Amino acid sequence: MKKLLQMGLCCLCCVGFLCGCDSSETDTKKPEENQGQESGNKDNNKDNNKKDQYALDKAFKFDDLEITIGSEFSYTTVDNKYSDHYQKEVIKIPVTVKNLKEETHGLNMFYYDFYGSQGTELDSVSAYFSDDCVDYAGDLRTDASYTKYFYVLYDGDGKYTVEFNNFSEKISIDFEVKKAQ
Repeated sequence: MKKLLQMGLCCLCCVGFLCGCDSSETDTKKPEENQGQESGNKDNNKDNNKKDQYALDKAFKFDDLEITIGSEFSYTTVDNKYSDHYQKEVIKIPVTVKNLKEETHGLNMFYYDFYGSQGTELDSVSAYFSDDCVDYAGDLRTDASYTKYFYVLYDGDGKYTVEFNNFSEKISIDFEVKKAQ
């Protein structure tokens, strides 16, 4: 058994050595040239980020969907006495989702997170509002759309962020919440 383990370790080392020694892909540029090229790409990325200004009431594309998050918020409370969030205030945020894909598709509830005015991720309370919550809206046929709601815990006035991330694209939208007194 010991000899078999030693042979396996030796094979792994040889494979690692051979994979790391492919001289046909070595970079012939000087380090200064590589650094300039990398910083150029970083500047281009900054310019691209400036072009893509995401905001409320402005449609954007994410995961083959056209999404528009509305600015007409309303407020409600969690009305489930068995919940840890019982009687906590919740922001009701309208969202319109349109399928741009050539097959049925919808917004995946695991592809977005909300961050509150304190900068911390907010717990999901969508299960308490399943009648018109986007989490439970289901899929759409091609070019079909619906308007549903995000339900987000209110943790005070200030800057909130919704972050969409499907592991191949990431979009963040910052917005102000100021509850009318």
